[in-house]
Formats: sequence, C-alpha cells, structure tokens
Amino acid sequence: MSIRTISSVKLILVAGTLLSGCTTTRQIVVDHPSTQASQFQPLQGFQSIDGDDYYVRLISEFDFKGDNVLKSGCTNMTPSYEKSDLSAALIYSVRNEALKFSREATGFLYQATTGKCNFTFDAKKLYLTPWIRLDSGRETMVDYNFYTNANSDVDVSSLVGDVNAAGNLLALTGVGMGVAIMGQVAGQWVKSNQQAEVTTPASHQSAKHSSESHSLLAATTYAGKTGTLNQTTFKVFDVAEGGFHLFGSDTKQLGELKIYPEILPSLLLKTTADGIPDARDLSFEEIGYSPIKSAAGEINLQQLIEQSKHPAKPNLKPDWNNYPDVEGNCRKLKLVMKDLGFNKFDRNAVIYYFLAKNGDWNNYNITRQKTQSEEMRPKVIESYRGKNFANCLAPDDYVAMKSMGLPVNTQSDWDQMGEASHKKEQLFTPLKSIERQLVAVLNNPNKAEMEHQLFPLLSTEKNGDGSVLLQNHLGNFGLELLLNPPIAPAPTDASIAQVAPVVAAAPASAAIPGEGVIVSARQLAQVFSGLLINELSCARPVPDSLGKSAGLLLFTTKEGSPRVKGGAMEFEFFGGKITRIAFQLSTYRDFEQDLLDRPEIGGCRIDPSFLAKLH
Repeated sequence: MSIRTISSVKLILVAGTLLSGCTTTRQIVVDHPSTQASQFQPLQGFQSIDGDDYYVRLISEFDFKGDNVLKSGCTNMTPSYEKSDLSAALIYSVRNEALKFSREATGFLYQATTGKCNFTFDAKKLYLTPWIRLDSGRETMVDYNFYTNANSDVDVSSLVGDVNAAGNLLALTGVGMGVAIMGQVAGQWVKSNQQAEVTTPASHQSAKHSSESHSLLAATTYAGKTGTLNQTTFKVFDVAEGGFHLFGSDTKQLGELKIYPEILPSLLLKTTADGIPDARDLSFEEIGYSPIKSAAGEINLQQLIEQSKHPAKPNLKPDWNNYPDVEGNCRKLKLVMKDLGFNKFDRNAVIYYFLAKNGDWNNYNITRQKTQSEEMRPKVIESYRGKNFANCLAPDDYVAMKSMGLPVNTQSDWDQMGEASHKKEQLFTPLKSIERQLVAVLNNPNKAEMEHQLFPLLSTEKNGDGSVLLQNHLGNFGLELLLNPPIAPAPTDASIAQVAPVVAAAPASAAIPGEGVIVSARQLAQVFSGLLINELSCARPVPDSLGKSAGLLLFTTKEGSPRVKGGAMEFEFFGGKITRIAFQLSTYRDFEQDLLDRPEIGGCRIDPSFLAKLH
C-alpha cells in the first residue's frame, strides 16, 4: 500500500510537471534601435544642399521576416495554453516645435488571448509626418514608447485606438494625386485633424505590465555638399517561455520595424531623370488646379491661396499693365507660398506662370537672339533690365527657375547681353557720327555754308580732302545739270585754296559713267541744294556691304525737284570721312525687304509709310 501510495504521489508530481510544461507564455520583445545612415547630394547644377531644395516626410513600415512565426504550432494536436491575455504596442510621439506640430502614431500592436492561435498583429505602413520643407523638417524629433501587459488592467488596445484617432493625418499620394504639406499656415490642418486627446490609462497596482521610452536620432541632417538620411530599425522578437521549454525560452525574430525619411524636390511638378523638377509647358491655370488635401477636404492650389488668412494675401488678378501692382502681388504670393510650406521649386514655378501675363516680365526675360535680331539699343535693353521685380525675386529665384527649364534671364545672362549690345553699338558709332554730320549738311538751306560743312567730311585717295566719288544709280534725273564745273581762281592764300581745290570734272552735259566721277565739296553742295530735299530718314547699314563701312538713308523731295518723290542715298566712309556717295533706288541690295526682316537696326527704325512715299 505504502509502495502504491508512494508511486501514486510520484505519478501526480510528474503529471503536474508535464501539465505545467504545456502552459506557455508568449511575449513580444523589441531590441534596442539601430541606425543606418545614407548620403544624399546637392541637386545637379547646385553647389550645396539648401533647406529650401527638398521636402521630407517620415515613414514607419514593418518588414516581416516570416509570416509563419506567430502561426507556428497552430496545427499541432498537443494541448497548448496561454496565460490569460497579453498585448504589446510601440507608439511614436512625433513633434516639430518650429511648426508647432505634434502627433502620436502606432508602430505595431499585438494582442493575444487564450489559445495559441487567437492573436492579432497589426503593423501597417504609416506616414508619420506630412511633407515638410527640409529646413523645417530637420527639426522633427521622434520618441518611442513600448508598452506590454499581461493579466493587467492596462488596456493597450484602447490606448492604440485613441492614438490612431488623434493622428489621422493626410499624406501625399503622388504628383497630381493630392498634396498634404506642413508649413506655418498649413498647421491649422493638423490641429483640425487632431480631435481626440490621447491619455495613458492608469494601471492597477497588481498589473503585470512594462513600458519604456527613448528618443531617436534626427532623421535628416545636412551641411554644405553632404546630407544624411538616418533610418532607424527595431528588431522585434517573439519569445515563448514555459511549455516544452522547461529550462529556457524559444526566441524567433518576427520582423523589423523601420522608421525612415523620404525626400522629394517637388510636390507640384514632374522631375527629370537627373532629379530636377521640370516646370516647362504649363500655365498658371494648370498649376493652380493642383489638388491639395486639407482637413476640410480637397481643394486646388489656387483656391487654397485665395482662401488664405495670411495678412499678405495676394490678388491673383492684378492690373497686368501696372508694374508696381504686379510686383507687389508677386511678393505677397511668394510669402504665402513659403508660409504654406512650399519649397523654392514649387514656389517659383507658380510665381513664373503668375507673372507670364505681364509685359515687363516678358521684356525682362527677352532672349539674347531677339535682342540681336531686332538690333536693340543698349538704352532699350537697360530699360528692360531695370524692371527686374527685385522687390519680389532674388537672384537665387531666377537660378531656380532656370534650372527647371524656364526661359528666364539670370544676372550673368544680362551681363552677357549688355556686353554684346555695347560691342555691337560700338560698330554703329562711326555710322551714327557720319550720319549726324551728313544730315546737318542736307538740312542746311544755305549753299555756301553747306560747302564749308562738307569739305572736312569728304576725302578720296586720289584727290584728298574736300573731294568725293559721286555715283548715280537712281536714273536720269538731271544730275549732270546740277554739277557745275569748278572754277580755279588764282589763290593768294593757301587756306583759300584748300576750301575750293581744283579737281577735274566732267562737263555738265556729259553723262556720269557707271563707276562715277570725283567731285568737290562745292559741286556736291550744288547737287544737294538743287535736289530740294524735303524729308530724311535715319541711316541704316547697307545690307551685305561685304565688310565695307557703308550706310544708306532715304529722302523725299519738294515740289519742283528734278527727282520726283525722292530715293536712297548710299555713303561709304573710312577714317571718319565719306569717300563715296551714290544715289540709289530704295530696292538697292534688297533694302526694302531688309526693313521688313529687321525693322530696327543700329537704333534706326524706318516707318513703312516713309517707304510708301518713294513709290
């Protein structure tokens, strides 16, 4: 009996041991976080990283290392029991003091009840922040709290529910799909969304629970040419204690919880292969229609700007012909866009297309080819450059616009255009000097004074000063009759001889040969006086003059002139003196077509109505 009794006691002890061995406790354990850094560089064409170049947002994502870790043993026929309820959660606390932004979010939630296969594991991808401009986003800090409980009154699942209700933030889903951004003005969206207040439940004295809190490294840092993106990783383990593990525990990695930053150079524009935003081929209406997400629903960008409560709210339809009005509203638009949280690329793309309806803006961004083809004077170019919207745009804004493919002029572009314009103007300086002197002669009604003005202006290699080669390609209008043969008086003073040198001239009745004839200043004055010139145009370079310094001006005549209607006068010069004068038709060297192709050249613009008087 006693033996039987002893045997029965031993059997009960063994059975109790085996039964207790079948009772397991599962726990979720989080290892200390590790950080992995990756580098990012300045955008192509920029020398350093600027906080206005990018947007950044934080993302939480769980990477499962095996879906069957939690499910293992569910098909096992051996009895397996849990010790009542167990729950665990990792909760983030995200804050940005500069933007007065804070929220809480759940990294993962595990819940288990009696029975090994009665569990829930929730670890969805989360956007911890909306898009924040990098200069503000680097101030974002993240703390994490890890809660576990078993047989306690701490309701972790309710805590997680409150967190999820309070952190219902919207996030960017892609270009053209709707944007949620974070700026000083955009902060009202967050406040509107955070309606539920999160409170940590008080635990019971006998509760078996634990919690720990830590701060993570900043997700983004940058300085000079180097930027760093820090990814934080938590290794999450499933630990089973007791049951068949009489003298230890069974630990399996469930997965990795990662928090990582994501950067983007634009929210409103597409990007090229090199990562630069592309703002070409748009309009203000198109870019203004970009959808924006807010607490009140989705509206477009233009509506967001118009509904802004910012004190510098712009008028998006100013007087486009009023430069100060347009420039002032440009500055207001820039301030509102910046306070809404947009970076320099999105901001300047919107500003560019806003200004596109203004003539001064288009003049300021005139192409170098157009200034050359239209032969713009330096004064005109400088007047265009003077209206540079300096009260709205800084030089860096123009650099950002140009990098996005927009046709704008930076400071260096204007310097190059100004230098090219001044160099070209220097080519016209001798022409303009001769033109002024010749026009003064032609407008002088006194023939004697005309002769004295012409003498220092004329010179030929054969006869020297006071002489010029005269040609006629205008037709027979009696030029020969206007030429009086020079009379050679016996000079008593050398200076008088210089005023009227003796030159060989064709008789008045003889036709002037095609190559022309050399005449004196007196003879040329006689011709000009006899033509009865009425109106004169400005002088333009002769088209295709083959490297020679030659100009051409048009003239009309008064009633009684031997040349009805008028014609063109070509003059060739060298060393500041006229060497050849030829009367031409206005069609000479396709001059009329050149007027149509290049309405203004060398500061000379001839009205088509003047040309019509010659026909």
